[in-house]
Amino acid sequence: MSEHDHHHHDHDHSELSETELRVRALESILTEKGYVEAAALDAIVQAYETKIGPHNGARVVAKAWADLVDGRIDPAVGVIAAL
Repeated sequence: MSEHDHHHHDHDHSELSETELRVRALESILTEKGYVEAAALDAIVQAYETKIGPHNGARVVAKAWADLVDGRIDPAVGVIAAL
């Protein structure tokens, strides 16, 4: 295989990462073929960013520490059950 046969992604001057480019390509294919509507993808992304994402886990841990220190939660009951 010659050097010209290789794909050189490092020469791409796009501001998007390779992963972002791949996501955009997948979104385009899925919407163009009618498998999913763009609005549905936007709603899913927004849900993960605002309701489902890792920030919720961090919030649970922070609340657990505060509540345990203040004696508002019985450690035997558990933090998740108390929420």
